[in-house]
Amino acid sequence: MGNTPSSHKISAQDKAILDMKNQRDKLHQYQRKITVLTSRETSIAKQLLAQNNKQGALLALRRKKYQESLLAKTDAQLEQLEKLTASVEFAQVQRDVVFGLQQGTSVLKEIHREMGGIDHVEKLMGESEEARAYQREVSEMLGGQISNQDEDDVEDELDALEQEVCPFPFELTG
Repeated sequence: MGNTPSSHKISAQDKAILDMKNQRDKLHQYQRKITVLTSRETSIAKQLLAQNNKQGALLALRRKKYQESLLAKTDAQLEQLEKLTASVEFAQVQRDVVFGLQQGTSVLKEIHREMGGIDHVEKLMGESEEARAYQREVSEMLGGQISNQDEDDVEDELDALEQEVCPFPFELTG
C-alpha cells in the first residue's frame, strides 16, 4: 500500500512551494525562540535590579531590545514569504484555468469543424426552409383539388367513423 509509487509526479513548482512552507515553519520556530529569549532577558533584568546591579540589568534590556528587533525583521520576512507562497499557488490555479480554457476552445473548434462550419449550417437551414415551403405548396395544391363532392364524402366518412368509435353524437368544432 505505501510502497506503490504515486501516479502524480512532484513538479518543480510543488517542490518550491514545499520549500517555502518549510522555511515559513522554520521562521515560526525562530519567532518562538526569540520570544522565549526576550522573556528570559526581562527576567534577568528584574533579578539584576533586585541585586542592585543596574549595569547588568541595562545590558539584559539591551539584549532584549536587540531580540525584539530581530523579531520584527522575522515578522517582515515571514509576511513576504507567505505572500510569495500565495502568489505562486494562485499562479498555478491561473495556469490550470488557462489550460482548461485551451482544452474547451479546442473541443469547441472540433465540434464546429464536425458541423461543417457556418456555411454548412446556413445551407441546412435553407434546405429545411425549402422543404417546408415545398410541403406547404403540396398541401395547398391538394387542398385546392378536392371538389365539394369529395369534401362531402370525407365528412360522411368521418361521421361513419364517429358512429363506430362513439355511439353518442359528437360535434365538430373548428
